[in-house]
Amino acid sequence: MLGGMLRILVIGLVVLVAAMFMLPRAPSPPVAATVLAEPLALPAVELVDAAGAPLGLDAFRGRFSLVYFGFTRCPDVCPLALKTLADARANLAARSPLVVPQVVFVSVDPSRDTPAEIAAYLEHFDRAFVGATAPAERLAPLLAALGVTVEKHRHGADDYTVTHNDTIYVIGPGAELVAVAGGPHDAATVAADFLKIRQRYRASHRAPA
Repeated sequence: MLGGMLRILVIGLVVLVAAMFMLPRAPSPPVAATVLAEPLALPAVELVDAAGAPLGLDAFRGRFSLVYFGFTRCPDVCPLALKTLADARANLAARSPLVVPQVVFVSVDPSRDTPAEIAAYLEHFDRAFVGATAPAERLAPLLAALGVTVEKHRHGADDYTVTHNDTIYVIGPGAELVAVAGGPHDAATVAADFLKIRQRYRASHRAPA
């Protein structure tokens, strides 16, 4: 009698432990990025890509995007960030080629950065990068929604420099902001964090992304 009860208890414990291992585990949090509690829908945008063609919200739908704001004359922060994003894409392509995000570089210096200049600039990093810009008044709603800080510092009548925050914005397949990562950036961390963010997004939306 006692032996039978002991066997039932042992079997029950085995089943319980097995069930615990079978339960889906919550994705681990990113190391450097911050995931928003709720995705933030992007405002309607009317950008121009590096080929001079219109670029709107549809460019962000159905895929993940890593968006970076900067300008082609940036002496250090932008080149470092874009090189990091290129290396992160290469890292992801080697590990998970089907989930590599698109990278979108948006110039915040539209008076000097023409589409052709943006295209030539991005070729130094990754030809798959998407370049974009727009007149200041059309950029303003997007910058405000994402909290992008841009300041222009004049040095005479025609010369000026631009400062901006060194942030990577993770845009989800619904054209919504889902996470942000402040600099400095590390390619391996950006790649690893992206996979975690994507996993958390898919778990919360229960749909392919």
